[in-house]
Amino acid sequence: MDHVFIDEIKKNQVFQATARIPIAYKTSGPEYEMLKEEYHFSNFVGERDFDKAFNLLAWVNRHFRHTGNYDNSDRQDALTLLKLAFDSGYGINCLAMSIVLCECLLAVNVKARVMYMMPKEPNDSDNHVVVEAFISELNKWVMLDPTYGSYCLDADGNILNLYEMRNCIAEGKEYHFSNAINYNGQTVDDLDDVKIYYAKNLFFFRCKSVQGYGRHIECGDILELAPKGFDVHGRMVENLLFRINTYGNHKAFQTWMAYEKSLDNQYIDIASIY
Repeated sequence: MDHVFIDEIKKNQVFQATARIPIAYKTSGPEYEMLKEEYHFSNFVGERDFDKAFNLLAWVNRHFRHTGNYDNSDRQDALTLLKLAFDSGYGINCLAMSIVLCECLLAVNVKARVMYMMPKEPNDSDNHVVVEAFISELNKWVMLDPTYGSYCLDADGNILNLYEMRNCIAEGKEYHFSNAINYNGQTVDDLDDVKIYYAKNLFFFRCKSVQGYGRHIECGDILELAPKGFDVHGRMVENLLFRINTYGNHKAFQTWMAYEKSLDNQYIDIASIY
C-alpha cells in the first residue's frame, strides 16, 4: 500500500469536533412505497437488517454498470437513477450508485447514509462514495461499497465501518474485502490497488445531516468528519479552483463553490455517529 497515504493517516488519527449533531434518517414516504412496488426488492431482501443490507448491496452492484465519468446531471434520487441505468448498460458513478443503495435501504427501514470518502490533497479531483448501514443484529455501522459489491472485514472477521478501516490502516492492522468483490461483474485481480485507492480517500469524510429520499439532489446540509487541525473548508475551495482551472467554470462548479464559500463547517464528533 502507498506509504504516503498511510503516513498521512497515521499522523492524523485524532478527529476534531465542534458539534454533536445527530444525523436524521427518514424511512417513510410515498417514494419509498413506489420503489418497493416498482422494483419488488421487499420480496427477496429478507427480514433481518443484516440480510436486507447485504442482499441490497449485491442487487445494486449486479444491476448497475459503474463509470467514473458520469456527471450526476440527472436528478439524483433512486427512482430516477433506476429508470436511467437499471440493467440498461448506461453507466453511473459511485455517488449515484450509493444514492440508490442508501434510499433502497431506508425504504426497508434500515438506517443508512451516503458517505463521501475524501482525499487530503486539494489538487485531487477524484474521491469515492459508499454507504454505511446500521445493522441492528451487530449493533454497529458497517461500510457497503456498491461499486465493488463489497464490504471489509478485519483479521477476526468483524465487518468494518469507514472509521474502523481508517484505524486499521493507522495501526498497521490487516483488513480484507469480502469474497464477492468485483468491478462491473469482473474479478478484481489487484486488491492492493483498491486498498491504495481506499487509503487515499480515507483522510476525511463528509455526510449530509439528513438522510432520506432525494436529499442528494442539491448542495448543502453537509457535516464534516475530519482530523484535528485540518481545514475542510479551505481544502474544498482550493479543490474547486483546481477543478475550474482544469475542466472549466461549469455551472455545477459555480453552485458548489457558492455553497462552500458560505459554509460554516460543522465538525461532527466521530463518536456521535458510530
